[in-house]
Amino acid sequence: MRITGEYFEPRSSRGQPAELEFSSGKLWLDPDPGGDGSKTVQVTITKVQGRNDIYFTSGRYFHAHDDLPAGLRRMAQSRLENAISWLTVFSPMRMLVLFLIIVTTLAGFRLAFASFTELTIATFPRDWETEIGSTAFERFEPLAFRHSQISRSYKDSLIDEGAKMAEAAGIKPAPDILFRKAKFMGANALAFPGGPVVLTDQLIFALTRQEVLAVIAHELAHIELRHSLHQVIKVAGVSTLALIVFGAEDIIIENLAAGVITTWYLGNSRDFEREADQRAIEILEASGHDPATLAKALKTLYEVICDQQQLSTEACEAQGSHHWLSTHPGFRERIIAAGGEVD
Repeated sequence: MRITGEYFEPRSSRGQPAELEFSSGKLWLDPDPGGDGSKTVQVTITKVQGRNDIYFTSGRYFHAHDDLPAGLRRMAQSRLENAISWLTVFSPMRMLVLFLIIVTTLAGFRLAFASFTELTIATFPRDWETEIGSTAFERFEPLAFRHSQISRSYKDSLIDEGAKMAEAAGIKPAPDILFRKAKFMGANALAFPGGPVVLTDQLIFALTRQEVLAVIAHELAHIELRHSLHQVIKVAGVSTLALIVFGAEDIIIENLAAGVITTWYLGNSRDFEREADQRAIEILEASGHDPATLAKALKTLYEVICDQQQLSTEACEAQGSHHWLSTHPGFRERIIAAGGEVD
């Protein structure tokens, strides 16, 4: 195959008629098309620019009058560049290949990020986690809470029993347990990363003492299993992980503290709630409490909340307001898994 065009010497803007011969994967340049061919030399491509320009070693280049053949352009491209060029030409088969590449890449990234998240959590300093929880609570408190109206003696008894449960379960140090009246979240309990655990007055008034202790056990389980930290790392994303690598401890804590508030709105995952319920049962047993009180607490909260909102069973379970039962899995599954019965 012969290709006509103009040949340019290094650092020269004056072209001269020339021809390229492309054969068997090799390229020959004839700078004197009308001659006897004695000046014809084999050339090596260093770059193809656009559809017409070919650059050779020593800065020489050739401008073709017509589009260069695809085979010639591929000579100067890497395998990756050739693959990309192939994909840019539309056809159903190529679209299918591109789709499979994207799906496979996303799946691989998800698996890699999940593994990296687990490694990050396993090596994340406990004192950082505690500071993140404290900072997040300080930010969240004026937005969501008022002073508690629960009596000091009752709060002290719950705090003492919560500390005993944490000790019996081997959770050290025992997280702080705080009481606040909720502005908008109703009967609720929250576990910030590393503590504190916050119980709302609305939840305290709705449950018996033993049922409140079951809720505390559930929140202690979230802290022990580092569920809140796991969610925050997922929300904070790559930017925060980069800060972990390069330092800037104060910035990390501020970023993650902000992420705590976001994760409360997102709720814990189905698996995290199931794990926390199961671990709460173990904590109650280890500290001498009846593990069946967790199922009772779940059922009582469900009945109280649905009655307050005047909702049917189905509507109450489906609605998404921020109370202790609003996270996945549904209340029925949680009650049954905790050993209770649902009417």
